[in-house]
Amino acid sequence: MTLRSGARIAVVAPAGLFSTDRLQRGMDVVRSWGYDLVEAPNLHAKARYTAGTVEERAADLVWAMTDPDIDAVWFARGGYGTGHLLPHLPWDRLDGRPVIGFSDATALLTALQQRALPAIHGPVLQTLSNDAFGATGAVLVDDASRRALKNLLQQGELPQFHGDILCGPAQTVRGPLVGGNLTVLGSLAGTPWALRTQGAIVLLEEVGEVPYRIDRMVTQLVQSGAFQGVLGVVLGDFLDPRVDPAEMRVVLRDLLKPLGVPVLAGVPVGHGAANLAWPVGAEAVLEPTCLRFA
Repeated sequence: MTLRSGARIAVVAPAGLFSTDRLQRGMDVVRSWGYDLVEAPNLHAKARYTAGTVEERAADLVWAMTDPDIDAVWFARGGYGTGHLLPHLPWDRLDGRPVIGFSDATALLTALQQRALPAIHGPVLQTLSNDAFGATGAVLVDDASRRALKNLLQQGELPQFHGDILCGPAQTVRGPLVGGNLTVLGSLAGTPWALRTQGAIVLLEEVGEVPYRIDRMVTQLVQSGAFQGVLGVVLGDFLDPRVDPAEMRVVLRDLLKPLGVPVLAGVPVGHGAANLAWPVGAEAVLEPTCLRFA
């Protein structure tokens, strides 16, 4: 899933409104890696809380995923709105160019994985800036996350995630790694793009959600059958300044323990400064204190 030097990457905003300054500085980082970034025609459109109407965002995403001069697609930011666009995509015309993003991009990444099309769960462009912006706005990723993403794109170097067993048997399991943002995965339940984890390992992350809402989302996925046949669970960040992290771990432990599979917690993936990129659907091995790619 490497991208050659000079590859043309479409910049799209299928979801929420972004910071123009943050986006431009993040794009400058990617340009410094030797890539050519091409803004989608409606990139700077606005419609309430989304970056354009459904029609504008769908047109941009279809262009980015089908134009023969584009090699990859990168989300400007997450937010909300990607799910609007899934019915509008020409799935039979997609040629396998990778899509990069996380958070609300989980909707598209999950749909691509189900069709064996490449997807990378990794930082959105506006979080890649090297510059500090103060205490407000989106978190910028750290240097380690930038390096990991660059190495994945240019050399195909896959990360290793270290954590600790939260619950379940201390055994080794192997299968494709799927998942992403918990809220978005819950929103896909009951749709044609619903999460499927049969024979797979699922990674979950979340931000800004208190324990009872985490409980509701995990319970929804369990009761919808999304975790039927899951081999293991990996937990990234579950960040909320209102919640003691120890309390959040207890809540997650109680929710996931009945699955009877190993659950690894504390891996550097999510909405914090540490957000290591990983290829969605790639074969992975979950060990008692580590997740690595086969």
